[in-house]
Amino acid sequence: MIEIDFKKGNGLIPVIIQDEATQQVLMLGYMNQEAWEETLKRGKVTFWSRSRKKLWLKGETSGHVQEVKEIYLDCDGDALLIKVNQIGGAACHTGFQSCFHHRHGAGEWKIVGKKIFDPKEVYGK
Repeated sequence: MIEIDFKKGNGLIPVIIQDEATQQVLMLGYMNQEAWEETLKRGKVTFWSRSRKKLWLKGETSGHVQEVKEIYLDCDGDALLIKVNQIGGAACHTGFQSCFHHRHGAGEWKIVGKKIFDPKEVYGK
């Protein structure tokens, strides 16, 4: 039987989020069993926030939710790839389209991503 193995990561598994239309990798988050069940129930990605120690519906504050389109489990059963429709065009809390917007080259990091929104306006911080 194919199942997610939440035991390997002490109850958490890594989840790669990818834009279904563009195939761009948007972010990496973590799920526990409860987050997995909420994701299936809502059809929107829900993570376990390691810093806040609680469930986190992606986009609950910004409105930039991730509608689930396809879900894949790796061969070891301990990591997920979820393809989504990214509402609002931005997955990163810093306002960028993707959390992976820093590229390393020639010994330094450069911002290469597209900024979609100003986090101060969205989060008030």
